[in-house]
Amino acid sequence: MDLGLKGKHALVTGGSMGIGKASALELAAEGCRVAIAARGEEALAQAAEEIRARTGAEVLALRADCTSLEDIRRMVAEVVARFGRVDILVNSIGAAQSGHFLELAEQAWRDSLELKLYGVVRCCREVVPHMQRQRWGRIVNLIGHRGRQPEARAMPAGVANAGLVNFTKALADEFVKDGILANGVSPCPMETRRLDYMVKAKARMEGISEDAARQAYLRDIPIGRFAQPAEIAALVAFLASERNSYISGTTIEIDGGATRGI
Repeated sequence: MDLGLKGKHALVTGGSMGIGKASALELAAEGCRVAIAARGEEALAQAAEEIRARTGAEVLALRADCTSLEDIRRMVAEVVARFGRVDILVNSIGAAQSGHFLELAEQAWRDSLELKLYGVVRCCREVVPHMQRQRWGRIVNLIGHRGRQPEARAMPAGVANAGLVNFTKALADEFVKDGILANGVSPCPMETRRLDYMVKAKARMEGISEDAARQAYLRDIPIGRFAQPAEIAALVAFLASERNSYISGTTIEIDGGATRGI
């Protein structure tokens, strides 16, 4: 299937690892020029080199902290200076902290919301005017399973993700008239470094082994395995493409059947 992405220009935040990196790789393979942004310079450089080597695409690597409005503005300005436009924004930033509600410090909540929720809002706010001027754009926000499936020991993640579901719908409704389609992608835990953190945190909080914690997460996924980032990236690429002409304001669960309710 030709997604119509050849010649498009994409910015992927959180693009140095996990779903962000997989999404950047998928977009590059489909013919996009890709900018990836992250805080860690070493991982960012390695990801950019891997994407170039595997796809032959032009890749711009930008160090940026998406809790900083100044960094975000500089990041978007550099992408526009290099590529001339931003057609696609994929937000894959932020990791919220886990813990017992009565033990989570005020700063843990602030840090979780600052990056996972406000960081995405800021990135969209800086990119949307460029998409308005060109009358075309695609925004895909990586949101997360806990936005609709709360977990007592992961409240900051649930609150941030629920906020992003709401924000993505409102954003889509506001700017669809400008040719901008905004959607969310909501995966359950998958085989990334984030899963290792979640397993360790669950084991610590519940006083069980890490293997038992991992199996507990797996029991919630009817398909019986964790997803690979590339499986999520395929959906991201479709939503970011010309072939997506009628999906707007939706958050799609891609979680092996883990979401309960209709």
